[in-house]
Amino acid sequence: MMTVSTVATHVMPDLSSVGISRSKAGLVAAAIPLFSIIGRLGLGWMGDVFEKRHVMALAFGLMGAGLLVFCYVNVEWVIFPFLLLFPPSFGGTMVLRGSILREYFGRSSFGKMLGIVMGSASIGGIIGPTLAGCVFDSVGSYNSIWIAFSGFTVIAILLVLRIKR
Repeated sequence: MMTVSTVATHVMPDLSSVGISRSKAGLVAAAIPLFSIIGRLGLGWMGDVFEKRHVMALAFGLMGAGLLVFCYVNVEWVIFPFLLLFPPSFGGTMVLRGSILREYFGRSSFGKMLGIVMGSASIGGIIGPTLAGCVFDSVGSYNSIWIAFSGFTVIAILLVLRIKR
């Protein structure tokens, strides 16, 4: 959620900072939740067919790739690969979260685990956008934060693959 909330908060300022018009940046911001439906349906379905932690790892991998692509949005056509990678992965992680908690941690601890996950996500949702703003103010670019957050998705992949029932 740190990554998702940061992209949601800074997508328009980032696009504007590289010369993309505010109207196009607004369309990209609007397309993010729309394109997330692809992941909600597709990765949700895949989670019913394949092992959920592997599908979640795939979603995190797509998210990291989308962030790396986002470093090059100063070339307008790169917005399309970003929209095909990042929003679906975000949507997929949203629907997989609950089913992974239920399947791997059980019904008896679902509420507690969901509280831990959502509480941690809230903290990340505060830290991420604030950190990105500070980085942009210091460096004049968001690229280093997108690269760092892409690295965090690698950590997320390694952690989710270690989950045992």
